[in-house]
Amino acid sequence: MWKSNDKSVTIGLLRKKGLSLVELIIVTVVIAIAASMAFPTYTIFQQRSKEKRLKKILTDVRTAINGSKSHDSTASFEEGFRTVARLKGLKIIESKANGNGWNNPTTLPDSAKEVKQKCINRFIATFNEGYGYPKSPRDIWSPDPVAVFPPSLTDFCPGTVEDHTNIPEYDNLFNELTLGNIPLERPFYRNCDTSSGPVHPFHDWYPTANFKYVPATDTNPIPLGAYTYEQWYSDDYNPGLKGVKDIVSSGVGLALDGSNTNDW
Repeated sequence: MWKSNDKSVTIGLLRKKGLSLVELIIVTVVIAIAASMAFPTYTIFQQRSKEKRLKKILTDVRTAINGSKSHDSTASFEEGFRTVARLKGLKIIESKANGNGWNNPTTLPDSAKEVKQKCINRFIATFNEGYGYPKSPRDIWSPDPVAVFPPSLTDFCPGTVEDHTNIPEYDNLFNELTLGNIPLERPFYRNCDTSSGPVHPFHDWYPTANFKYVPATDTNPIPLGAYTYEQWYSDDYNPGLKGVKDIVSSGVGLALDGSNTNDW
């Protein structure tokens, strides 16, 4: 009797341990619903992460070109490409001036300092004419970057000839000054492949997503406001493009906040 009862109890327990077809379907449906709810959340999390990386790359490259104020709100300044190019150019002017006696008041008239300042002001003005930028995108992360400047500074200092006609060698001082492309001897953006530049964070989602670079001067017939890295190097260097002044994102579209990533 006890054996019979034990056997029936055991069979009942075994039956309770199994899942019926209805129970299996319910569990499957619940898992599917949970997965369908979690997937959009995960996708949004991925997009937010990619957008943060995209903003960081844009900010870092722009800082590499132009420099920026320090984050601790002090007077310190993070040197960018144009800052270093300006300092290098001024050093060249100084070395040329010192070599011609500008620091010796017995050699030149008192107005020499005024003329020197004219030359410096004219040099600084070239930055508003599209000079002082990286020659190409490669120069932003290259270990040996080059800053674009006029090849020569002929008649660089206006008014010097009229002011000092009695000193011919002084009049011609800056007609002889060669500036051209100035090597800066240090990279400004390191977080990328030095052969192709930064990788777009959305490239695995959108194969056409890439970075484009805005030239300071553009004489090309290509109807674009910005150029990809490959377009800059269509013939090793595209002579119609001079100086990289900005980087922009292309091929992604709207961000989670509704803004257009192409406008970042």
